[in-house]
Amino acid sequence: MRALQARRSELLAKKQQAGERLDFLGFQLQEIDALDPKEGDEALWQERLKILAAAETILEKANSLVDDLHQKDESVYGVLARSLPAAEYLAAMFPDFAPLKEEIDRFYAALPEISAQLGALAARVEFNEGELNETAEKLARLERLKAKHKLDLPGLLRRAEQMRAERDGLVNLQFDLADVEQEIAQALADYRARMERLRQARRQAAKKLGQLVVKELAQLEMAKARFEARVEEAEPDAGNVAEDGTDRVEFYFSSNPGQPPGKLKDVASGGELSRLMLVLKSISGDEPGATFIFDEIDAGIGGKTAEFVGEKLRQIAARNQVICISHLPQIARFADRHFLIRKEVRGNQTFSSAAVLERGERVREIARLMAGSAINADVLKAAELLLSRRPE
Repeated sequence: MRALQARRSELLAKKQQAGERLDFLGFQLQEIDALDPKEGDEALWQERLKILAAAETILEKANSLVDDLHQKDESVYGVLARSLPAAEYLAAMFPDFAPLKEEIDRFYAALPEISAQLGALAARVEFNEGELNETAEKLARLERLKAKHKLDLPGLLRRAEQMRAERDGLVNLQFDLADVEQEIAQALADYRARMERLRQARRQAAKKLGQLVVKELAQLEMAKARFEARVEEAEPDAGNVAEDGTDRVEFYFSSNPGQPPGKLKDVASGGELSRLMLVLKSISGDEPGATFIFDEIDAGIGGKTAEFVGEKLRQIAARNQVICISHLPQIARFADRHFLIRKEVRGNQTFSSAAVLERGERVREIARLMAGSAINADVLKAAELLLSRRPE
């Protein structure tokens, strides 16, 4: 669809510019077609111009040569005719002269043919001032065209063919546009068929996802929560097609009984969003390599629910990087690494710091989360035991 739409936009843009471009191409081609040069014409015209410019001299030389060789009384032909008996006598007297006698005979016999060919050549030459001027003008126009297009004659002929092809293409734009419109209509019909299959699959997946999320939320002390994945349908047209379809999936959520679900992004608190994200990412099987940050995920929970949250976080962390801020030891114990975040005020300014905790420090911080400031040996032992139970 996008390729066809791009093609249509290109054709429409060309159509808007077609009139001006057609005028330009028509003018350029008119100049070339008026001269109508062919391959090799330049050499032919140059040769013809040279002959026409020297026509009088050519005729004079040719006629003079015909007279001297054959026509005049004292022509070469006449002289040889009178000399043949002497040559024949010498050949009879001196046998070694016979080959020369044969050469004289051949030359004598060739003179009429030579004369006839000279006469024919002279007949082809006629001083014609009109043709002379016309040929000179053709060559001048050709030179101007070559200079204008910065091409030699073969290049100029190729350029003319290209311009004719472009002109024909512009003339046929309306037909091309009609063909593209027909292809777009067919592509849209194909798109709608695929879109309907995707819509049906999404409806089924949305129902299944809603049931799974509600079931998981119940284990996070949100048994009354409602979650829906709604497929908000939008019919495809040539202007809204997209790779992922024209329908949109929106999550709806309600954490309180009697309250209708609203759009998740509008009604969920930070803690609720964290828990929903935890549930969604634990069941979605996303490609590995993402980073997820969870804050307030432990708000209002404890006991087995906290254990469940920690287990879900661990599952996600097996494929991705998980950063979780927590105050519950049941959740914190699942982490691979622990950082202690501190805030302190120095000189009326607040500073935050983060420090990596080693094994002993981890035990103490887990103990502090368990018992506050009343840390004793029993609490430390319990913290040690809790950390030792962290699944591998």
